[in-house]
Amino acid sequence: MEKNSRNNTLQRDERSHASRLTVTIPKGTLTALKVHVARRDTTIREMVTGLIEREIDKERVNV
Repeated sequence: MEKNSRNNTLQRDERSHASRLTVTIPKGTLTALKVHVARRDTTIREMVTGLIEREIDKERVNV
């Protein structure tokens, strides 16, 4: 199930370095997250990255 493969490829190519982060979340939460990202035609990686970047930006503003 490949969505927006051209867009995903462009975004992967724009990253200079990919690091891996593993988190353990409850099964129900993971299922809800999968549904959430599918409805928005995005990926878990893109969503989590965006959330982290927003939190970091908020912290920079508040410092």
